[in-house]
Amino acid sequence: MSVISALNPLTASVSIAVMKMTRDRKEPITETVSLEDSLSRVLACDFESPFSLPPFRRAAMDGYAICASASTGASREKPVLLHVRDEVRAGQAETNFSMDSGIMNAVRIFTGAPVPSDYDCIVMQETAVARKDLHDFPSVQIDRSYQKGQHIAEKGEDLPQGMKVLYRGASIKAKEIAVLASFGQTEVSVYRKPVVAILPIGDELALPGEALQSGQIYDANSFMVSARLRELGAEVIRHSPIPDCPKTLEAAIKDALDKADIVVTTGGVSVGDYDYVKLAAESLGGDALFTKVVMRPGTPTSAYQFGHKLLVCLSGNPSACFAGVELLLRPVVLKAAGRNEYRSEWLEGKLIDSIQKPSPYPRYARAFVYRAEKEWMVEPLRNDKSGNVAAFARANALVLIQAGGAGAESGQEVRFVSLTI
Repeated sequence: MSVISALNPLTASVSIAVMKMTRDRKEPITETVSLEDSLSRVLACDFESPFSLPPFRRAAMDGYAICASASTGASREKPVLLHVRDEVRAGQAETNFSMDSGIMNAVRIFTGAPVPSDYDCIVMQETAVARKDLHDFPSVQIDRSYQKGQHIAEKGEDLPQGMKVLYRGASIKAKEIAVLASFGQTEVSVYRKPVVAILPIGDELALPGEALQSGQIYDANSFMVSARLRELGAEVIRHSPIPDCPKTLEAAIKDALDKADIVVTTGGVSVGDYDYVKLAAESLGGDALFTKVVMRPGTPTSAYQFGHKLLVCLSGNPSACFAGVELLLRPVVLKAAGRNEYRSEWLEGKLIDSIQKPSPYPRYARAFVYRAEKEWMVEPLRNDKSGNVAAFARANALVLIQAGGAGAESGQEVRFVSLTI
């Protein structure tokens, strides 16, 4: 019997763990924010164009509006001379020029200005020669033929009225804000940010800025988790380190559950004498979704459900905590934020150096990934021991090494998940 097949029912693979934590989650609450404040938020409803873009026939170039038929047969040897009857600037109201629009007339026009209805193309300023005719009236000389509609953006050419432009669950970035602003929107309906409380656990932890006592280390995990979750769109409450005391830990988790949608602990989930997270979660009545994940590092990762709220317990080991955030917590937070696409996207690349360390579980190693022509190259990071922090600096991916005694050889095709998405 294999190690994996002998595991208890509360042991899950990474994909099953994500499924359990994201299943049956209630719909996020919506709220309305200003257009500027909507950046990096998640759209709570589809957006349809309330009017056409452009809303009128618009000049795409500086030049002259003419009737295309007037330029038929024009050449350098036989140029056509048209009278310039008027001028239209950007921002000027649409005007009917029909009284002056005879086929041999033109209108001086500028980019973005409304094109008079009786003219059907724009002559670029660079290809026309401004001059005066015998009666000292302004004229324009044209030495080539033009096609109907040339250099004119027709009404609705960009977007017709009533078209669905943005979709519910989309993350709002600069381009989405540009679309909304183009339609004059000042407010946007978005999903409320999920509130995540982070509880670092351990007598050995000190906050940056404090003097380290003998046997202590600085708490880096809670800062890493907090920063990553804020990048993903969460509102984060980061607590100071919680000592290894069952009653204190239980009270801290209970208080965090009262204030947050998701509570994340770092540390205290292994099998040591002072690892009290499991005891605290059970004492508070949490429903265990899983208490172990088939992965290295991060096997002791666990999750408990409290009604619609979630407690996710990550390892205190830096590499395991990091893997847990990216593989397990990231999809949960993205879905809680209202995102349509919340599952990790796995890509394939070629390993450029071997990973000799075998593992009975799938291993997720930190790596540096880059593009070489049409192929992704995956470089395992040196000194990527599970407790080391230095490997974070260059890592931009987690590479999956399948379970077994062989590890992975250079040149082998492997799957990875990007950390930059």
